[in-house]
Amino acid sequence: MKLDALVERAATRLRADERVRALWLTGSLAAGTGDEESDVDLRAALRASDFAAIADTWGPLIDVLGPVVWKRRWPAPPDEVITSALTRDYERFDVIFQSAVDPRPRALGAARLLFDKDGIAPALVAPDSSAASRPLAGLAFVVEEFIRMLGMLSIVVHRDDPAIGLEGQLGCHSLLIALLLLENGVDRNAMGKRRVATLLSEEQRALLAALPPIAPDVASIAAGRLAYARVFLPRARRLLEANGLAYPDTLEEATRRHLRASLGLEF
Repeated sequence: MKLDALVERAATRLRADERVRALWLTGSLAAGTGDEESDVDLRAALRASDFAAIADTWGPLIDVLGPVVWKRRWPAPPDEVITSALTRDYERFDVIFQSAVDPRPRALGAARLLFDKDGIAPALVAPDSSAASRPLAGLAFVVEEFIRMLGMLSIVVHRDDPAIGLEGQLGCHSLLIALLLLENGVDRNAMGKRRVATLLSEEQRALLAALPPIAPDVASIAAGRLAYARVFLPRARRLLEANGLAYPDTLEEATRRHLRASLGLEF
């Protein structure tokens, strides 16, 4: 696979840099689920003094993996620097930098150690407590967030704002996908956000295909939101109850009353 060459190049060039003491491959490639459309996820541990100077050096550190045509540093906690980059050949990669003496071990999930110059890797990696090992950890949030967004339909209608309504409908669609994946034991937060279809069953893919298209008008958005609710809510209840988890009945009941009183809608 072409991306293997980028991984090998990164390992070779960063191993030659004395500032970089350990390097891991993480993400889908480390998990063995990557393909040619995946990006390369790396984590690098720097000497403490070099991590302290990372504000000035992250760019040149990224450039050695190049030829880089775009790079960005994302907001992150103070003990990490999260970066993304794109090469001229459209290879996408992310590098997270941390200090080699960081006292907070990270749960990296799927990870492959590429090099460890000082034998520090065991102290920097914690047992996996990620969502991948607890696939239903995010289920309650997914269900509650869908019901919350369902209730916000009244804002779209009363303000006659189809633009924000379409945006909300995309959010509901994303939450429905998250629920379907959770039915299959997959937490979307612990996987590549750009890989879905192969993780859904034939029945689930057919369900998504049968949902009505949404036009950019309030009536279509309202009908679509209710169509999604009729699919989402029963499945959410079944999944929660099958796993001994409480369904948010009071939240759903309040939302039903609100949409009935404000818009005359039943679902």
